[in-house]
Amino acid sequence: MGTNKKELVRGIKYELGALPLLLFSPIIITIGYKAIKLNNNYLWLIVGIIMAIAAIILGFMGIKIILDALFDKKK
Repeated sequence: MGTNKKELVRGIKYELGALPLLLFSPIIITIGYKAIKLNNNYLWLIVGIIMAIAAIILGFMGIKIILDALFDKKK
């Protein structure tokens, strides 16, 4: 039961890609709500929600790849 290091690194890259989205999406969503109040601009809110969804998807994909690499699951 060895660890597939290439897949492990790939999973960590997915997680590192999700991290900035996870940090910045709530900020962008907050800016979006303030932009709606000021001038009815929904662009920032839509961008923030898309970033949050992308962070969730990348996070789950990264965790799945890491678990597959640790438990040596072949495709």
